[in-house]
Amino acid sequence: MVRALSTLDEHGPLRISEFAQIDGCSQPSATALIGRLTAAGFAARTKDPDDSRAVVVELTPAGRAQLSASRRAFGTALAARLPDFGIDRLSHLDSELADLLEALKSAAPHEVSTEER
Repeated sequence: MVRALSTLDEHGPLRISEFAQIDGCSQPSATALIGRLTAAGFAARTKDPDDSRAVVVELTPAGRAQLSASRRAFGTALAARLPDFGIDRLSHLDSELADLLEALKSAAPHEVSTEER
């Protein structure tokens, strides 16, 4: 579930087919996963502003809160197992890696995808 929330957070509103492609899953699997996220209140389906026949899925405030809580819990658990890498150091590394990924995307936008992270 965290990966799906992260995908929606990073990419913004997506059609199910786009979500499936980014996530590397089948469209039926993506539909089922998005269904669970919407049932939990973590995502919402809305009409695509560019095509009223299509639907896009995006995070809700509850989904963002869940993602944030999951990331904090993961960071805390990781920090406890890596005493030389406290929260501040891990946060700095996270920021630096995000900057590196953005620089790589800008340098070669068609050659670096989020699936390669």
